[in-house]
Order: sequence, then structure tokens, then C-alpha cells
Amino acid sequence: MNNKLKTYAMTLMLGMGLVGVSAPAQAGDAISFFADIGAQSQYIWRGAAQSVNNDVAIQGDVGIEHESGVSANVWFSTGVDVGTGKETEYDITIDYSGEAGDIGYSVGYIAYKYTDTALEFNEFYGGVSFDIASLTAYYDSDNKNLYTELGVGTTIADMFDASFAFGVNSPDVGSSTNHITLGVSKDFDNINVNATIGKAGSADAEFAAGINYAF
Repeated sequence: MNNKLKTYAMTLMLGMGLVGVSAPAQAGDAISFFADIGAQSQYIWRGAAQSVNNDVAIQGDVGIEHESGVSANVWFSTGVDVGTGKETEYDITIDYSGEAGDIGYSVGYIAYKYTDTALEFNEFYGGVSFDIASLTAYYDSDNKNLYTELGVGTTIADMFDASFAFGVNSPDVGSSTNHITLGVSKDFDNINVNATIGKAGSADAEFAAGINYAF
């Protein structure tokens, strides 16, 4: 993955709450597999805390990627607050990413799955990136929400990966809300250490720190 698409993937993951690391293991020339497992001090998604009482969340994913740009993965997080207790979230993502000149692009589908199927919803997304910036729109077909996010990601002093995301959620009914997320991470071979600060609307800022191990 070149630097431009790596930056786009980083900012996309930050907005989705998927801050982590993946180290693909090659299987032939066309297909790679990846997986990671880790823990976050709490689960933050689009600037808002998702964990029950700021509980630690165990998170990980497994996926497959083809050299054509098509990929699919399953990501999970424990300890999701649904108001009546803890839930486990499973996100299934199918993505196609590529480049047209200096422009990177990505389109895909995310199915948000829970133990309680009544909580489930689906999003379709499309985004473009140029240099260190990306713009992505997500449409929740179940709740008729449009979510738009501007992301910036870069490497600082050849040491740390840093990301910034500003998103606006525009529901079919009701007022729009926004969020800001800042993230920083550092890779040590197959280990990634990261920290995230998120703020959604008028709510208090949330902080999370975590570590991931890529297989």
C-alpha cells in the first residue's frame, strides 16, 4: 500500500473507531490475509464513548485483501453500551479502493451486527483522498442518516502516525451533530500503540489508549 492510500486507510479507520494495526501475510502474489487483536481503555466511535462505564474493550479483526483493491474483513469490540447492559459488536466490511492519478478512492459497505439483532444497521460509503486529506460520506440505509467526514493523516518526524477527523451526522429527522477525533499511534514491528481523543457535540471529551498485535 503506497503512502497516500495508507494515509486514507488510517483516517478512514480513525473515523470508524478501528484504530489498530494490520500486518498482511502473503498467500501467493494476489491475495493477503491480515488479523489483529488488542485492547482499548474504552471504545470511541465518531467522537463518542461506546463502552459501558468507560470499561476496557477487547477489539480485533480478520480479513482478506486482493491486489485488485477488493478487501473484506470482520471487526469486533466487546463491552458496547446499549443502555440495558453490555453488547458485542461485529462489523462486516466489504471495500474496493484504488487510485485515479493523484486521487485515491474507496467505496464499500459496512454491516453493523450485534448479539441483539434489533440493534443492527447498515452503511454504504464512498470517499476520495488527495495527499494527506480525505473526504468520506456514509449513508445509513436503515435510519436514513448521512454522515460526512473530513480526515487528515500524516507521519510526524518519521516516528508517529497522527490523524484528525471532523464529522457531521445529518439525520433524516432532527438536528445535525458533529464530532472531532484526534489520534496518534506508533508501530513497533507487529505491535501498535495508540491514543485517541474524541468529542461529540456538546458532550465531554473522551480519551482512549490501546495496544494491538498483528498476526
